[in-house]
Amino acid sequence: MNVSTKEYEDFPSESGGYFGLDLPDYGDLYPDAIKFQSARAAIRAVLECNGITRVMMPAYICSSIIKSAVDAGLEVETYDLDESLYPKHLPRLLPDKCAFLYVDYFGLGQKNIIRLLQAIPCERLIIDSSQALFAKQTAALATVYSPRKFVGLPDGGLLRASPELRINPPAEEDKDSFKRMRYLLVRMAYSAREGYADFQNARISLDDNHPLAMSRLTQRLMKSIRWDHVIKRRRDNYTIMARMFDAINDMHWLFGENDVPLCYPLTLRGSDIGKTRDDLAALNVFTATYWNDASPRIKAASVEAALIGETLFLPIDQRLECNQTEAIGRVVLKLTGL
Repeated sequence: MNVSTKEYEDFPSESGGYFGLDLPDYGDLYPDAIKFQSARAAIRAVLECNGITRVMMPAYICSSIIKSAVDAGLEVETYDLDESLYPKHLPRLLPDKCAFLYVDYFGLGQKNIIRLLQAIPCERLIIDSSQALFAKQTAALATVYSPRKFVGLPDGGLLRASPELRINPPAEEDKDSFKRMRYLLVRMAYSAREGYADFQNARISLDDNHPLAMSRLTQRLMKSIRWDHVIKRRRDNYTIMARMFDAINDMHWLFGENDVPLCYPLTLRGSDIGKTRDDLAALNVFTATYWNDASPRIKAASVEAALIGETLFLPIDQRLECNQTEAIGRVVLKLTGL
């Protein structure tokens, strides 16, 4: 067969045969990111680098992140937050080989990160942006994102590293994305309720935080998302919720011009949030809970306790039209008697 190399270069990787899913390709969200099977695995990979032996992290954090640090062989120290969710008592000097991890809470924590960059050496600071997918990379040692918290993906974590971080991408690829796809397909074909058990199984399957490369399936799915649409719709919907609830919210959130929130956190101290959450679920409005497993680390009557027990995390994601967001807000007002 006399086909020149130049002619063959123009061929697609495959052509003809049966059809696959017809998905557009808009390119990578963060082309410079190192891709892992989960954010917790990316955090473990960071903690295993640069000779880190100890890490300080907030008590109000998912226990899976603490597990990642323990599995990396590190000593973990937790700290409390003030009413603005800034660390209450920063150390005057970080111990040798100690890193400091901070969470960009609900995608609304940029003002605190700016403060931290002035207080903590950049080469010791790790930003967990699992709830802040569109937060800009800073001079911190590492910033970790979790795209599946913002869009329909089976798994995946992104790491944007500073030049100070000595890290190699994982060589072994995650092979379990196909199994985790089930809850996404069930929700598409049937309902969230029918897919919830599969969702829980997919989440549990990520408990193994040994760093693996993001699957090629998840990488390809990520390229088919219109991130500009996600950003605009979330900001628009958050603005609607803020207009309806900021005046009665017991937490004050600063909504910056570049923030793309995960949700609208509505804190109502003294309210029966559990009942309101159940009433909303009966109307097929599902509100997340964040880090009930942190309760043993949390002080009573603290801001962290209010976030766990007295806060509704209202959906504002890209699936909601503006009129639907307003309708959810009106129902919340009625259910809470506000």
